[in-house]
Amino acid sequence: MPKLIGEVRDEELRSALEEHLAQTKEHVSRVEEAFRSVRAEPTAARSAALAAALEQHGEQDVKELTLRDLFHATGAARTEHLELGLYDAVLLLADGDAAPLLKQNRKDEEDALKRVSKIAERLTGELPN
Repeated sequence: MPKLIGEVRDEELRSALEEHLAQTKEHVSRVEEAFRSVRAEPTAARSAALAAALEQHGEQDVKELTLRDLFHATGAARTEHLELGLYDAVLLLADGDAAPLLKQNRKDEEDALKRVSKIAERLTGELPN
């Protein structure tokens, strides 16, 4: 389990992050399949924007527990926005068998964004005055 998930106190948020992590492994398989469908060999490459967001997120030290969970939820939402942008760009180029695979990944990312955003709204209401 990644360090970030281990720091999350809120059960609903932890569950959402764990489920999306498992889903992300399926996304990798679909992206690889999409590349191969256009006779291209996939290679691993890390997005500089995602890497920077993760690094910046890891540098923060939030003490209050509900605020920390809210911080993690909004960080997850920011990541989902970046991933959606990446899928939108790739989908402009996708055709044939690749497009449905990537569209499913994009839908999963959109669903994850909605879920963590809803959790963030709830956590905001739970913050001490």
